[in-house]
Amino acid sequence: MTKKPIPDEDLMPLCEQLIRAEINTVKDLSRELANTLANEYYRFLVLAVPHIKHPLAGRITLSVIKEELLKDMEFGVEDSESKSVPGAELASALAAVEAIAQFIGILRGIDKHKDPIQYRSTVDLITDHLKYDMPEAGDKLLLKSFFERAVKKKSKKQVKEQIPDLIDYIDV
Repeated sequence: MTKKPIPDEDLMPLCEQLIRAEINTVKDLSRELANTLANEYYRFLVLAVPHIKHPLAGRITLSVIKEELLKDMEFGVEDSESKSVPGAELASALAAVEAIAQFIGILRGIDKHKDPIQYRSTVDLITDHLKYDMPEAGDKLLLKSFFERAVKKKSKKQVKEQIPDLIDYIDV
């Protein structure tokens, strides 16, 4: 039996503040999408926090964190004293969280009652891109994405590692 990962309690308040600052809430989203977004923000913070030398108290926004990161490191160049991961992984996580606000802005602009198909397709597209690591998901036919998602769900090793039910640790 595999042990369920537990999130770092010190990062949870930062994660909540970052989500509030960037997209306000996830309560209006499906549970799968909300959990996917929470995992993306959490993953970014796990990678970013070791590189931040100045306290972020009360200033948790993506632009502030990005500014702090850029003061002390160049993406793609690993600091020899750093106990963290290579910059490329951090840059990838940053790109994902930068895209989230845009994705959610588009999604919230769709009336899910008047146009449920477009809304559901957009949710699937966001989930495919972030959770199932299908960056070209928007270029694929819906049926092809559906089958690719099903295959990735079945072979869990192809899905980005996530903390199941992370959203339950966050109140946003």
